[in-house]
Formats: sequence, C-alpha cells, structure tokens
Amino acid sequence: MSSQSRIKKILRVLRKERFFLVASITIIVILSCSIGIYLFEHDIKDSSIQSLWDGVWWAFVTISTVGYGDKIPLSNAGKIVGLGLMISGIGLLSLVTATIASVFVEQKIKEGKGLETIKERNHIVICGWNKYTEDVLEWLNTYGNEENPSIVLVNELPVDDIDALKLKHEKCNLRFIRGNHTYEDALTRANIKRAKFVILMADLSGPHSKDRADERTILSALTIKSLAPKTKIVAELLDGDNKPYLKRANVDEIIIIGEHVASLLASAVSHPGLPKVFSRILSIDDNNKLCRVEIPGQFVGKTFQELSEFFKEKRDSILIGLLKEKKSMKLEDMLSDDTSIIETFIKEKIRESKKELFYEQEQIKVIINPDDDEIIGTGDYAVVLSKLEPKRL
Repeated sequence: MSSQSRIKKILRVLRKERFFLVASITIIVILSCSIGIYLFEHDIKDSSIQSLWDGVWWAFVTISTVGYGDKIPLSNAGKIVGLGLMISGIGLLSLVTATIASVFVEQKIKEGKGLETIKERNHIVICGWNKYTEDVLEWLNTYGNEENPSIVLVNELPVDDIDALKLKHEKCNLRFIRGNHTYEDALTRANIKRAKFVILMADLSGPHSKDRADERTILSALTIKSLAPKTKIVAELLDGDNKPYLKRANVDEIIIIGEHVASLLASAVSHPGLPKVFSRILSIDDNNKLCRVEIPGQFVGKTFQELSEFFKEKRDSILIGLLKEKKSMKLEDMLSDDTSIIETFIKEKIRESKKELFYEQEQIKVIINPDDDEIIGTGDYAVVLSKLEPKRL
C-alpha cells in the first residue's frame, strides 16, 4: 500500500473515532490560554511574554510538558491560567495520543484478520487456496511483468497460515482479505472493480471440499463479471466437463488440472525426453520462458520469417508463434454516425442505463509455427522463447 493511501485510510478511521473533536478542543484550549496569558502579562514590567506569539509558544511548551522555562507568567492571574492549562492539558493530550494509538492498533488487527478494505488499483487478486497457490505467488514475484506486484489473497485460511505466508514473502506487497470469494462482500473489500487480473484457484481452504471446488469457481466468475465486467479472469478447474460454464461467464483463460498429462505420457514413449523439455520451460528454476511480446510497429504488414529473424538476431529469442486478438463489437459500434431519431434514441438509452451492451471480449487466436509468408497484422503479439532474468526481491 502506498503511503498516501495509508494516510487517507488512517484519516478516515480517525474521523470515526472523534479524533478531530478532541483535537479541536485541544487547539481551542491552547489558543484561549495563549490569549489569556498575553492579556495578563504583556503590560507587566520584565515579563517574558510580550506578544501573542510568546503566549502561543508558552502554551505549547506548557501543554507538552517540555518546560523550557524561557517564558513564564509573573502575575497571579497568569499563573492561574497556567495551572488551568497544565491540568486540562494532561487529559486532552492523553485522549489525543490514546485515540491515535488505538487507530493504529485497530488497523493492524484488521489487517492481520483480513477485515480491511483494499484501496489499491491494478492489483492482482487470487481467490481461493490449494497446494499450488504458493507456486503461483513464486512465479508472479519471480517472472511477473511488474516489480513487487500488489497481490491480494481472498480465502479462509487460518490467521497463523497467512502470517507465515507474509513472513515468507515479506519483500512482496502481499495483502489478505478473509472471506468467501463467492460472496460479493469479500470481493468488494478486495476492490475487485479496480483489479487488473483475478486468478481463481480451485478452493480447498477452510471448510470447503474438493467435490464442490469447481462450483465455487464458476459462481465466483459469474459474480466477478457482474461486478467488474472488464477485469480479466484466469480460472483453474478440476474437471474439464465444467469448462463450458466458465466460457459462458466470459472467463479469459481456463486452466484444467491434468488436461495434458495423457499427451505428456504418450510423448515420453513416442518421443523420449520431450516431457523434460516442457518441464524445463515450465520450471521456475530455468530462465528460458515462453512470453507474449509486443511486435514492433515496423513489422506490421511484413512476414513471419522477417519477424523471426529480427527476434533471433536482435533479442536473442526464438519466435514460435503468433497471438491474434480481436475485440467483439459493442452495440454502439453497430450504430452509424447518422443522427436519425431512432438511432439517437437508442444511443441515449444506452447512456442512461450506464451499462455497456456486448462488453468487449478479446478473442485470441493462437497460431503456432505459421508459414514463413504469414503476414503480421495490427494488434498481433509474438510468442517467443526468451531468456528472462528473475526479478531480485
């Protein structure tokens, strides 16, 4: 969390704790005593309080119990004002410091229990927990696109487990929201509307069983898409038969546990050693990784072969394929720029509804090892095998 957002959060809590009421009373007392001591002392010969600023300085030094002794009242009336400030100041300062301390303690307790509300933006939300989730954290922190990405965990793990996880990944910006990620409340506290990505793990945390993990993943996907239609979702499934449900929910990427085990086992027989190639590429210990890379603008309209030579010579990478993205058309895009009464009425109703009909969904076409004369289009991405240096945490 940034220092600015942390300060804003503390100020909000302080308002609820009536901190500003106590602080206002304290300032009024200080100013009143400053004016009083000035009125009683400024006409007295040899008095050290000759201006209103002298009175303010004396009041702050007195109420803070610093006691420099450079400004002291000489008149009896001035001494009575000083006694009043000393007695009231002890109570008021105690209230101020106690309120501030309680806010920090409460904030720490909420963070530890996962009861806070996330205010960050463009963060990654990981919903659910199983034995592979920590590996996902390792990957994001080692080879992710950002240095120290903000990661928010939403699950029902015990507090001790979360504390151990934070300690293990203490250099990461790791946050925790306790709750059921199928519920809107937990997702809202994770600031799902401002999240960049959501990863839905097959949830085996808390009291949840393996039998209904996919149901919870599907329900969470539907809830997230209703709250944040443009947030990208990557979902993990235990059973491939449930994949159509996630497709209907417009989930961007679907990973099925064990989906390619059969092909790897068969390839070990027909092409010995090939499974080791996949293991090396997918291993966190090897820095040769498959990456999606933006294609330089000068190669739009040129061939796959020319692009391949560029990546090999200039970036020491092997080009193995292309990703072609197409965005679905929204209803407003189907309407012409004509100002007819009917089309104007339709556009106005869309704006009034404050909803986007036919939300933009990126349709990705994967082309592996295309022909050398394949033409590079606008919006295409390169799939390359490249050497990535692990981020230093």
